[in-house]
Amino acid sequence: MTTKILTKTLKRLVLSPLTAIYAVAIVIRHFLYDSGILKSQSGAIPTLVIGNIHVGGTGKTPHASAFLSLLSEKIGGAQHVALLSRGYGRQTRGFRWVLDDSDWRDVGDEPSLLKSLHPLNSVAVCEDRILGIARIAKEKPEVKVVVLDDGLQHRALKPDLSVLLIDSERPLNMSSLLPGGDLRDLKSRASKFDVWIYTRCHSEDLIQKLSKSSSSQLLFSTHMSSASKDLSTVKKASFKSDKPRVLAVSGIASPERFIDGLLDSWTVVRRQSYPDHYQFKSKDVSDWVTCIRSEKLDAIVTTAKDAERIKPYTTALKGIPLIVIPIVVKWHQKEALEKCVDEWLQSTIFAKDIAKRK
Repeated sequence: MTTKILTKTLKRLVLSPLTAIYAVAIVIRHFLYDSGILKSQSGAIPTLVIGNIHVGGTGKTPHASAFLSLLSEKIGGAQHVALLSRGYGRQTRGFRWVLDDSDWRDVGDEPSLLKSLHPLNSVAVCEDRILGIARIAKEKPEVKVVVLDDGLQHRALKPDLSVLLIDSERPLNMSSLLPGGDLRDLKSRASKFDVWIYTRCHSEDLIQKLSKSSSSQLLFSTHMSSASKDLSTVKKASFKSDKPRVLAVSGIASPERFIDGLLDSWTVVRRQSYPDHYQFKSKDVSDWVTCIRSEKLDAIVTTAKDAERIKPYTTALKGIPLIVIPIVVKWHQKEALEKCVDEWLQSTIFAKDIAKRK
């Protein structure tokens, strides 16, 4: 048994009493909604909800970005598709529009990133999804569809199309509930969702194996690092070495995956990993600068989501290239995705009078 597996097993054993309490709380909550004691309702606008059962690391942000692009193309323009998020990690509450110049601390790093990637789409944050959708419908009447990137556990909202992301490298049957494991919801809830997307699928053999795992509609995708985007305008081609020596900075759910993925193109001399949504501090940035100078490194390499949280320290990093690696989605059998979306858009959902939706 490897050290990693042993550590995970011990964690489950030690935390099993808390895991049992968490499980009971979730079962009761779902019972209240399933029995009608607590009410679920549709939003004022048709909704496509993307989420996961694992805690982080399944690729919600790049998939939300992909659906924003696809729906905007299908419906006739970005003005008809909005994104609503809780805005995890923000220091504000209530409904807020995400603007081009919004501070990530006011709206969350993921909504801030999605707005920068899709400036023509309306993006908003609100912890109350029903209220948030109603505000979008009232203030942006041209919006026909709302994409929610984190709403599968928000049972008060009844999705019109629910999309579950499952990390193919972390099978549900090998995972357990928080806090002993990394599942935020019951495995049985997976069957309630319309579409499953297995992410991080790198081989046809894996796709064939997973294709037999569910009666739900299945799609498959891979996360890909797109061409580097450098905030300081220094391009990789300008470095003397083919594999520049860098400091890798990452505060996402699975930082080791991102950093290990850099090794083919970059010489990662130092790694700095932080918790997901971590708010970088002045001392962190100061430590990076010291590391860059003492080790004579060429640049800092980070993710697009981390770059949103690094923006306030642009002055402190003056003169140090900051290389941002955007993560994009590559679809296996994209025609299956197109068919899924087309069938949904042609369904009776969009023939209803929105004002009468309940």
